[in-house]
Amino acid sequence: MKKLFRIAALLFSLIPFASSAVAARPVSSIIVMPWDLSQNKNLPGELKSKGFSHATVYLNWSDIERSKGLYEFSHYHGHMDALVDGGLSLLLVIDMGGRPYKDESGKLVPNMSTVPQWITAAHPDAVMRNFSGDPSWQPDFTDDRIRKPAHAFIAQTVDHFSRRYPAKVLGYALGLQEEHEIKYGQMGYQWRDYKESTQNDFARKHNNARQPVINYNNNIAAGVPKAEPLLHAHKEFRENRLQEATCAYTKVIRDKGAQAIGYFAETFTSHDAIYATGIVEKLAGCIDIAVIDFNFYDGYSLVPDADVLPTLANYMGSLGYRKIMVGAYGERWEAEKRSRELMPVIQRSVTQSLTQANVMGYEIGGFAHQAGGGSLSALDMDKLNAPSGHTAATSTAPRIKIGILGSTTNFHVWHGERSAGRNTHRDALFASYKILSSEPGMDVHVIGEKNLLQDDPLIQRLDAILVPHQAALPQSVKSKLTTYWKNGGSLIQDMRLGEFDENGKPTFDWMHEVFGIANIEWKKKGGVFLIDGKVYRLKPSRRMYVSYASITPRPGYKVLATELLQRDQGIMVRGERTLAFGFMPQLIEDDTREAWGKLFVREIVNIVPPRPSRK
Repeated sequence: MKKLFRIAALLFSLIPFASSAVAARPVSSIIVMPWDLSQNKNLPGELKSKGFSHATVYLNWSDIERSKGLYEFSHYHGHMDALVDGGLSLLLVIDMGGRPYKDESGKLVPNMSTVPQWITAAHPDAVMRNFSGDPSWQPDFTDDRIRKPAHAFIAQTVDHFSRRYPAKVLGYALGLQEEHEIKYGQMGYQWRDYKESTQNDFARKHNNARQPVINYNNNIAAGVPKAEPLLHAHKEFRENRLQEATCAYTKVIRDKGAQAIGYFAETFTSHDAIYATGIVEKLAGCIDIAVIDFNFYDGYSLVPDADVLPTLANYMGSLGYRKIMVGAYGERWEAEKRSRELMPVIQRSVTQSLTQANVMGYEIGGFAHQAGGGSLSALDMDKLNAPSGHTAATSTAPRIKIGILGSTTNFHVWHGERSAGRNTHRDALFASYKILSSEPGMDVHVIGEKNLLQDDPLIQRLDAILVPHQAALPQSVKSKLTTYWKNGGSLIQDMRLGEFDENGKPTFDWMHEVFGIANIEWKKKGGVFLIDGKVYRLKPSRRMYVSYASITPRPGYKVLATELLQRDQGIMVRGERTLAFGFMPQLIEDDTREAWGKLFVREIVNIVPPRPSRK
């Protein structure tokens, strides 16, 4: 009998260990609109049987508080009861951002938004304006006349639905503008906010100056950008206002004991400056669950790229977000009736993202909800919803820890970038992550300016930092990179590191002293180079926007890829823990692509000295 008790006690003691060792299944949510449920009463059960665990539902401020101080929630009960009764939990988006209002059938209602009319009627000047002075539906989230009633609305909403659906609400997301991400809205290139009170606030902070008006693109292929003396000040001004407002709103949610969710649009794009998406680097302390999204569209055309979400999820983890979801949306593909083509891309994208330690789930939206035979049926939900495999690497081989810098300042300066039909800065960054993260001997982290400027401990754990075509950088970031190198880290650039400052003014310097650059000569055609006795050919390509820069090194630095006719210069220069490329090997697209890709990896590995003390 005693033996049986001992066995039972042993088994009981193992339960906590066993349960902690069981990998969690990811959160799998899908956006459900009222008209989806009206058209298909069986939808909740179908989505549950398909494999979704959650439904994302929007709650309109204008529905809940139609009269000041009177909150009515029953409008949502029928649909949300059906979802919960069908076995789904909820992710609730508190929509107070001025999205055009749609009725139960999905039809737009003229002259209505998701902000109550009594607020806009009482305070017509509390909405944002573009730089032409035109008003928008979007309320100014910093205006106290908006903030006070918004806080009350949020508190009432969280209270009500948390009581009605206990343990069924994952969290509450802020919808501060029309598209729900934490950013500024926009109308074309009519940046917001330029209303009088915002202008006055900026003037108080910047010697009576007015906010810059940005209504043009900066394309690096055109040469020197148009310098704006207050461009970076404007960036910080807008992001700081957005940060302060967001944290104030999420505090209301968290004070109610609920999780605050923040949606973030794809960053490192041509549109970063308009949207102020650099805010993503400033909100890790205010957001419990961060959703990074991508609609497989770059503002110009459909982009079937499965690597965007995994790259951005990695970046979010580096910024300190502990719970991350990825959002895959296909409204652009649905509009062109090409959704089925996108499904394999979403499958790969979400699967790759879920292998990362901080990624807890995914959300899908923008598709017709035909769970039985529609486009969603092309997703293998069993594989997507398999328990997460965040297990430690079993290999004992040393791994190189490498950071890849994505500078929000760089993308702010190059607003609207479309050189040779692409955003070269973005493509160089994403291609670098794709190539290096596929190497079994590398542990790759996409880092931001925040990590450097705040001396994040992550930086001290890195063996090397790669700066991929970040052509505009503040001196403060370049100084941090120099300090990192002086402290024993390795630095790599693939040309033009910080050639312009944070306002677009030329610096004529790629950290020449650190990288040992004596002179740079731009070449307009392809070239032939000798590397370790082997001939490599770099072919001209319009997609590269520029051929290459031939570098003459300073004494003590070595040319690794010499020009056949000018042996004292070339396209790769190596120093003590430094490597400068005069081109972008990760973006080569012709039949030499594989050779240049291998060279890219090999030379990065070669400049990293063994650092057994780093863990």
